[in-house]
Amino acid sequence: MSHWHYQAIKHTEDNGDVWYGIHEMYPDFKSWTEEPVRVVGESIEDLQWQLEAMLYDLEKEGVTDGC
Repeated sequence: MSHWHYQAIKHTEDNGDVWYGIHEMYPDFKSWTEEPVRVVGESIEDLQWQLEAMLYDLEKEGVTDGC
């Protein structure tokens, strides 16, 4: 069974511009979603849960240097 977590990923463009995004990380496959995730939900509670999970994982997992 594969588990995932949110992961902050540092992106560096070919021109040197740097930006950060929150992705879903799949450690079992050593991969993450191509695009950062959006914060959407069917209720305010859904949004709150997602944001809290992102903050928790950012604190726990730190930032990964991506692409």
